[in-house]
Amino acid sequence: MGAVNYFRYVSSKNGSLVTLRLNKIDISVRKGTPDLHIAISCLIKEEFKPLVKHLDKNFSGLIIDAGGYIGAAALALHRLYPFAQVITIEPSRENIEILRLNVAGHENIKVVYGALVGGDVKFVSLKNRGTGECGFTAVENPLDCSGAEFLHTTPAFNLSSLGIDLSEIGILKLDIEGSEYDLFKNDAVSLKGIPVIAVELHDRITEGCTEAFMEFSEGRVIYKDRGEKYISVKKA
Repeated sequence: MGAVNYFRYVSSKNGSLVTLRLNKIDISVRKGTPDLHIAISCLIKEEFKPLVKHLDKNFSGLIIDAGGYIGAAALALHRLYPFAQVITIEPSRENIEILRLNVAGHENIKVVYGALVGGDVKFVSLKNRGTGECGFTAVENPLDCSGAEFLHTTPAFNLSSLGIDLSEIGILKLDIEGSEYDLFKNDAVSLKGIPVIAVELHDRITEGCTEAFMEFSEGRVIYKDRGEKYISVKKA
């Protein structure tokens, strides 16, 4: 992250907002939260770079970033696909303020406040699992935290209710803390047409996430990425 960024971050007060320049992109992070780790993973380690093997960099349709957090993924995806429109969805009131700050000025990034779900519910309860700001979940009873703290209700959207043409989606990125199970089980019809789905699976939060993903991906090509990350690619 460089000496200047390092000293700026470590010398700031815990809880303060620090603006850093990571791999030529300015991003604000909150000291003492997972923000910096996520920003480094997205912008310096370029965790989404493998996607260009599966979708041409000149793609000009839609990219859905579900679990937008502070906007690091949206910025990374925008850099990989400068001609696409990125729709980034974040359910936390706290996180989305940082997200909006970080993507301000990027006309090709649209922010949606809410949670992506597989059904037709209009609102869900957001809960704190005690794993930091990046671990908030809309799962009703997370397996790894039975006493998860209720934060607030948040609007819920399925892909069809986002007001977009689903056929224009080239990539769906999912990092939604266990809610991916709901999508693969209850909105497979919408997902099937999407060429590339990049997902982090959270069986520790919702039992059966990996099984549901594998069942959904039957007939597609599956690539194992780092950690809990997988890429499901529609066959040509």
